[in-house]
Amino acid sequence: MSETESEQLALVPTESVTPGKGGRRAGRTAATPLIATDLPVAHVLIDTPLAHLDRPFEYAVPAALADAARPGVRVRVRLAGRDHDGYLVARTPTAEHLGTLTPLRRVVSPEPVLTAHLLRIGRAVADHYAGTMSDVLRLAIPARHAQAEHDLDAE
Repeated sequence: MSETESEQLALVPTESVTPGKGGRRAGRTAATPLIATDLPVAHVLIDTPLAHLDRPFEYAVPAALADAARPGVRVRVRLAGRDHDGYLVARTPTAEHLGTLTPLRRVVSPEPVLTAHLLRIGRAVADHYAGTMSDVLRLAIPARHAQAEHDLDAE
């Protein structure tokens, strides 16, 4: 076998896809947002009933969201190709994950609704009754009402 015949073929093409039906534009890449310099890693508890996702996930905090992304606020994140709601539970200077972190999509509400006390109690209830944290928090935290948040800000 020659050197070119023994080369492994790629399953996913490394060259850009030509424009056409269902294809992406050639040379187009997603813009990488600037990451916050102070506490750039957000730990997010995703609102999903799936038991195997019942833990905080790490996300990068974009610089544009650095002030609003505080522990306890509602956020929107990307997981497995879909947007999900979640709660930011902590921010840290470093990540445990060795790869590149996906940035937070947005802060849904700047009002902190998940306190440290509620987080501890929710975890204890979920563990005791073999439930998921997101199910417990869905019952413990009222649904978001934008008008009420607006009225609170006006005071």
